Amino acid sequence: MEIIDTEEISLENVLRRCGDFGIYQWIHFVMLCIINFSGGMTGFYYVFGLAEPEFRCRLPEDIWPNDNQYLFANETHQQLLQTYMSLSSKCENINGSKCTNFVFDQSVYGLTFTEEASFVCDDALKKTWLNTAHAIGT
Repeated sequence: MEIIDTEEISLENVLRRCGDFGIYQWIHFVMLCIINFSGGMTGFYYVFGLAEPEFRCRLPEDIWPNDNQYLFANETHQQLLQTYMSLSSKCENINGSKCTNFVFDQSVYGLTFTEEASFVCDDALKKTWLNTAHAIGT
């Protein structure tokens, strides 16, 4: 004769038999959440890490030493920026030569990877390649 368990099969009864939400279940839960958090962080990295802040050419040291802030410091600095910078391109001086040193506006994004690696002007395409490599790796 076969003994039949009269206990109803339901999710609550299965969970009661398996046990409460113990340390083992917490470890699994945290590990599964880390996977989701890392996906979100890498998805938004491109927005903040490779954002292109406003920039301009750095004035030569003999004209204005320690030119490291984006906005002008005083009226003399403003006049030098207007005189020395090209109005047609942020990547060239008034004489048409390419800039190699830049000053970035850190008021919006703070310090970005674009600023650190100087991924502007001719090197702006490198940001796209970096994003492609990042997408392949994730």
